[in-house]
Amino acid sequence: MSSRARSQREIAEWEPDPEDPLYWKERPPAQQWRDTYRWLMEGRRVGVMVPFVIVLNGQIAGQVLLNNVEYGAVRGVTAAMASVAAMAMLGAVCVTPASALADVNADADASGVRSAASATASDGTSSDARSQARSATSATRPVANGVTVADETAADAMPDNPDAELPDKVSAEISDDATVVSEQYAATPEGELKDIETGETVTDPKIVGTESKQPDPLAKTDGESFIPVSAADVKEKVAANGGDVNAVSSKTRAANASVKLAALQNNEYGAHWGTYNGTQAFFDARNNLFAQQAKGVIDVSAWQNTIDWQAVKNAGVEGAIIRLSYGWGNGFDVQAKRNISECKRLGIPFGVYVFSYAESAADGASEGADVVNLLRQAGVNPGDLSYPVFYDLENWTYTGHKSPTSPSVYDGMVNSWYGKLQAAGYNNLSVYSYTSYLNSALNSSNIHGKTRWVAQYGSTMQYTAFPTNDRGWQYTSGGSINGISGRVDMNAFGNYQFTPAVQITWVYRSEDIAVGASVDYPSSDIDYKWQSYNLSSKRWKTITDWTGANWAGWVDQLGDYWLHVEARDSRTRKIIGSQTIAFRYAPGTTRVAATYAGWQNNHVLLGESSNNAAAHYEIKIYDVRRSKWVQGFKGPWAIWKPKKGIYWTHYEVYTSDGRLADTKTYAFGV
Repeated sequence: MSSRARSQREIAEWEPDPEDPLYWKERPPAQQWRDTYRWLMEGRRVGVMVPFVIVLNGQIAGQVLLNNVEYGAVRGVTAAMASVAAMAMLGAVCVTPASALADVNADADASGVRSAASATASDGTSSDARSQARSATSATRPVANGVTVADETAADAMPDNPDAELPDKVSAEISDDATVVSEQYAATPEGELKDIETGETVTDPKIVGTESKQPDPLAKTDGESFIPVSAADVKEKVAANGGDVNAVSSKTRAANASVKLAALQNNEYGAHWGTYNGTQAFFDARNNLFAQQAKGVIDVSAWQNTIDWQAVKNAGVEGAIIRLSYGWGNGFDVQAKRNISECKRLGIPFGVYVFSYAESAADGASEGADVVNLLRQAGVNPGDLSYPVFYDLENWTYTGHKSPTSPSVYDGMVNSWYGKLQAAGYNNLSVYSYTSYLNSALNSSNIHGKTRWVAQYGSTMQYTAFPTNDRGWQYTSGGSINGISGRVDMNAFGNYQFTPAVQITWVYRSEDIAVGASVDYPSSDIDYKWQSYNLSSKRWKTITDWTGANWAGWVDQLGDYWLHVEARDSRTRKIIGSQTIAFRYAPGTTRVAATYAGWQNNHVLLGESSNNAAAHYEIKIYDVRRSKWVQGFKGPWAIWKPKKGIYWTHYEVYTSDGRLADTKTYAFGV
């Protein structure tokens, strides 16, 4: 047994014995694992006894011996290992499935393993593998504005995409500033699509379209979701595996060279289903609550072929997001009308999404008008939609065109698209994207405020500018469900109709806001924790840590925030519930009460007052013709000697501790 098998992680880990002569002793464990599968996939007979051990809590929990195994037995072997793992886990923990979307994923490699069990936590809350997270390549990558996104995928998987195989090499033609958009292709900054391994430009119109026809965005991934990642990150990972990142060979990478079973209920890193406050809920791998009263939702397109929706419903799927179209002028996704009709017939709650190829606000309006037309043709009224109409904004490739990179351009597109839908009566709207794109090209408070569905294939959701419980996490692209052939995206959505156990109230005081909470709970033994999230700085701040007082004084700067409170039982420390609301913060009731500007001889007397006797004041002068601030005064009165021109007189009032509370501005001509 290798030293890796003696890990103390509370996970099941499959590992070949490096002492067996089958494996090259000079190869690292990850390579030994891939070699074994490669030999099997090439049809070779492995003619020796190969032990695979299962390790749980650092102890050997089971063993499978593979003897004279051939290619056709690979899936059977994987299933056999899954059975042994399940029995081992059953002997150690109490299994408590949290939803009908349940299965065991036995896929694991030398650098990472999959979550394999459900457990009941010590506080009595049922959750799936609460303390388990996948052992994986751990790295963080800068995205924009100091934001980093962790890569937790296995050593042989693409960054951020656990079900996508890492290539053995990357062509020298692929620059570091290119974007990898699938297992096989990378998009250059100029908008060209290239084969990752050969560097050859892709010209197939089914994949890149033509200048007049937009391609199906899922064609480049064979219908599977893929979160675009930096080519530099892919190269770094390939190099770490001993691969060539300056390849000149034209040999095409073999597809599907490893056997993988997709995770169903939970994702590969420990994000999991459980219960919270008596309802089904979804948690990240650190047991942080993502959504309560949560629903298991799939998203589908023509790439899932003809779906048996009755079987899907019977399997426990609680909702669907259906691709309606892509771009504009391309008509319906070929399965869209049938998928919508079946969901209506069977009472499956649904929403729709549209992939954007827009480059401007005008294009956004065209896409919006096209969506309205298609919804009407499909007989979808606003009241039919349990989930929103999602505007899918991603980095794309399309011959002769380039994806926008400016948040201001995207702002115009989104606003135009929203305008068309809202004018037609469709008000349940939202944006879908992935974390790194939301932190770069979509880094706009306008877009973030509209985003309620995000893709992140990892242990935690690293996009933090979400609204309240009404939000969705696309947590894996490798799901499997009865009624659908192949893999399907799986999501956890909070219930839009959520009624919180915790209610928030507030009272404005002279220089701050008192925030209070009431809790529907049979005991008065309750602790409270208050936090605020600044939408401009994108930072959390603790107002008060756990305390028995249900009121707290909130002191902050003028701006837009999420106000968040959590309540727990002070004896058991079990979370009772939480509540988050949007809040426009102003420091208490301090306001500018009156201003004055009048000529006295050859100067202007300026003054202001407020309703706060302890307030501080500033008066500023802006020269319109020179486009700059030209004078500033501290105090409630000032003498100003202006020259001829057009000005703004600007009055500010501050709290006693120097926080801006209110402003007034007036035009002044000389």
